[in-house]
Amino acid sequence: MKVLVVGFGSIAKKHIEVLREIEPKVDVFALRSSKHASKIPGVTNLFEWGGLEEHDFHFVLIASPSSLHLEHISKLTSLGKPIMVEKPMLMDKGQISAFEKNMGKLDVPVYIACNFRFHPSIVFLKEYLAKEKSKINEVNAYCGSYLPNWRPGVDYREVYSSRADMGGGVHIDLIHEPDYLIYLFGMPVSSQINNRKVSTLEITSCDSSNILFQYEGFQAQIILNYYRRDPKRTLEIVREKDTIFVDLIASKVYDTNSNELLFEEPNPTVFTSYKQQLLYFLNCIDKGIEPMNSPSEAIEILKHVL
Repeated sequence: MKVLVVGFGSIAKKHIEVLREIEPKVDVFALRSSKHASKIPGVTNLFEWGGLEEHDFHFVLIASPSSLHLEHISKLTSLGKPIMVEKPMLMDKGQISAFEKNMGKLDVPVYIACNFRFHPSIVFLKEYLAKEKSKINEVNAYCGSYLPNWRPGVDYREVYSSRADMGGGVHIDLIHEPDYLIYLFGMPVSSQINNRKVSTLEITSCDSSNILFQYEGFQAQIILNYYRRDPKRTLEIVREKDTIFVDLIASKVYDTNSNELLFEEPNPTVFTSYKQQLLYFLNCIDKGIEPMNSPSEAIEILKHVL
């Protein structure tokens, strides 16, 4: 198996680590923007867009800054190979408009990678809510952590998360929360967004986001930030018969009314969701199945957070 990777930052390295666990003999090729790019053990560096079709890649992984996704998707669809694009697919309304105007429906399978759809607690919750039904009255999702701690040894001021011009901003960087809510409950009827820069972090992107999804019969509030030093990632679903609380860091699901632990993942690690996501995508490729979270679905989600 040959795989082409465009953008070789921390996220791409996670994907490749998981891919090698699944397929140890995979040949990884990285399309680098600079001929001075460092050599990575086990990875073949490429520096030219021309001639990529000669390699007959199994699939393409786009993990470049989101500001470059539109350009890279446009160029790489010509290879005729399935593409996995790291979230978010696009960075702003202008790119959405350009994509819808110039690209329309793509001729190759494209999956927008949102690995929290494969988080064990979310997988459990989707099945549980379908089986144990009750009217939902309120949903609250929260994700807060400290941006300078995200990438040890890297200046947080230089990464795309910090820079609005590169597609950064907590509302889109942490799109996992809006995405998994839509995965669980469907598209909202309407949405309201309040994005702000409120902390002393030296960034040009927003570090605080409050998103409100309106559904028939209930609303879902999403709070996101870059400045919380004690990480917290939770989901609360208040229903007529119970309250479901999910700790996404500990990977536990509770019924807080009865104080019952409904689900617990032993030894939770971020790689679990990455592995299940990649296994899903490879299965779609092998069986010719159109993957979920296609560009059209991802764009509809983006419209609700932009």
